[in-house]
Amino acid sequence: MASPTPVPERRIGPDFYSAAELEALLAVHGPLAAAMERLVSLAAMALRAPFAIVVLTGDDRRCFGAGPALPRWATHDTGALWRSGLLEPIAAGPVEWRDTTRDLPSPQSTAATALGIRSLLGVPIRASTGKVVGVFCAVDPQPVIWNADDLEMLQQFATTAAADWEIRHNLAAKRATEQWREYSGSHDVLTGLANRAVLLDRLRVAIARPTVRASGDASSTLSDMPPEDLVAVFFLDVNDFRLVNERFGHLIGDRLLALIGQRLRQIAGPTATVARLGGDEFAVLIERIAAPEIAVEMARRIRTNLSQPTDLEGETISLAISVGLALSTPAAELPEHMLRGADLAMAHAKRSDGGDVATEPVVFDWKLAAEARNRLRMQEELRQALDGDELVLHYMPIVSLATRRITGVEALLRWDHPRRGLLAPHEFLDVAEEVDVILDVGRWVLAEASRQLHRWTSGSAHSESQLTLAVNLSARQFVAEEFAKDVERTMSDFGLRPESLVLEVTERAVSSNVARAAGVLAGLRAQGSKIHLDDFGAGSSPLGYLEQLPLDGVKIDHELVGRMGRDDEARRLVRSIVSMARELRLDIVAEGISSTSDLKVLQSLGCTHGQGQLFSPAVPASAITAMLRTLPW
Repeated sequence: MASPTPVPERRIGPDFYSAAELEALLAVHGPLAAAMERLVSLAAMALRAPFAIVVLTGDDRRCFGAGPALPRWATHDTGALWRSGLLEPIAAGPVEWRDTTRDLPSPQSTAATALGIRSLLGVPIRASTGKVVGVFCAVDPQPVIWNADDLEMLQQFATTAAADWEIRHNLAAKRATEQWREYSGSHDVLTGLANRAVLLDRLRVAIARPTVRASGDASSTLSDMPPEDLVAVFFLDVNDFRLVNERFGHLIGDRLLALIGQRLRQIAGPTATVARLGGDEFAVLIERIAAPEIAVEMARRIRTNLSQPTDLEGETISLAISVGLALSTPAAELPEHMLRGADLAMAHAKRSDGGDVATEPVVFDWKLAAEARNRLRMQEELRQALDGDELVLHYMPIVSLATRRITGVEALLRWDHPRRGLLAPHEFLDVAEEVDVILDVGRWVLAEASRQLHRWTSGSAHSESQLTLAVNLSARQFVAEEFAKDVERTMSDFGLRPESLVLEVTERAVSSNVARAAGVLAGLRAQGSKIHLDDFGAGSSPLGYLEQLPLDGVKIDHELVGRMGRDDEARRLVRSIVSMARELRLDIVAEGISSTSDLKVLQSLGCTHGQGQLFSPAVPASAITAMLRTLPW
């Protein structure tokens, strides 16, 4: 009687054998099919069975059979055995069916008869983990009495089959792991694009390639480089992509990023390197481009294509794309510097329109680098300013146009810079918006202004006790989850009425997602704070915003107010805003009133409140204190 193939002395598993050892074992045992066919042939002979079979379970489901009476289905219709229902009891444990017509219930006995199986001895094939990976069976078309020795021998064959299977399974797993590590080390898993490391490697090769002219002049430099040898790097960012994830979910967001990658490949062409750098940032490397103008035109084409509305899962999604471009120069010796230049150009493009609308591509130059250094320095100085008491608040009175009395004040931030003097918000707030320092600045403004309002209203006359405080919200504050808690805590700390706080939010902050903005504003309003839509009329937002958003008031943009005297269209728009606001019972504040003629026009239109140079510019708190004691206008 032939002996089964020896079982390895130790357990087969990825923690016990290296890939090299598994390769050596595979060389000895051969391919899995050959090993299994050898085993079933030996088993058929050893057990004197007309045929023996091995059926793998799981995803494999291959069938290996041998013997003098091997039926046709074993090689041409292995699914018949699966459909028979005979495999499940064998996989559960050793079975001995001496006569399937008596030992099995219908319909299994009927299925066994159809397959020519009258007697069967079967055992599960178990991996070292205990998982069943197949069954090993000896089969006879006639009734047979199996004994304990037969069962023990079949189990030895099954153990050998498990070892053979596991050798190949673990080797395949190791190979797959190595391939995956190699792939993920050079690709972005979500999009299949190259990653940052691959992009930088290819960029390094591109900018270091020889630049010798056709004449063979080896002294040629990058500055003499033929136009076709220009290297271009495009850096792309999807503006406010987080809003896509918030509105449609991360699954849609991921599919959209993958689609962006596909479109970039199509636009850039087969010779370009397209990479995802992380999040919603992408880069394209073109190693040879004919002229700067062609690179700029390609940047425009990329922006225009990716900004087209996309239909996904029944939703239409529009994106705004900012694109920066860096071209090879004599100073572009390191790929990191060139990629950073494209990144800085992209950031400049994004800032140029506030990130709301895709802007023209920006080409990197050294002015942008200097600007970036200045912005970074200012960010650090802002952090120091918070700790060094360099931030101050000035206040602009809000006046009733009917009584000329101060009904509220707007807190306006200033920075008493140690070298540059008193800075207005437009000189530093956009820098603060780029980093989390804006949230700390916003908390400071809210707390300091509330402290001052408490001083004005504590123990004051009735008119002063009704004074309101208007505070401007930054875009980051508006979406910060903790902001509502900051407001509630500050009002409580200073004992202020919630309705004494007016939070001013701009059109730009709400226009990207009006539905989401309405939810945020409703939450703030539920705490008792008033909500005013600031700078209304400065953009292209519809009057319908006054109905769609939960508001208490609207502030008419100062430029629109300033144009009323010479621009009939501006005057008609102000009239429409005032009319609709009055119908909705909203407070109306006109900004930028600088002349008595502006004042008269606004009064005739029905505007109730105003602020501007006609009354007072933004002044320190002490000046407001003096105004509250008199009627200066």
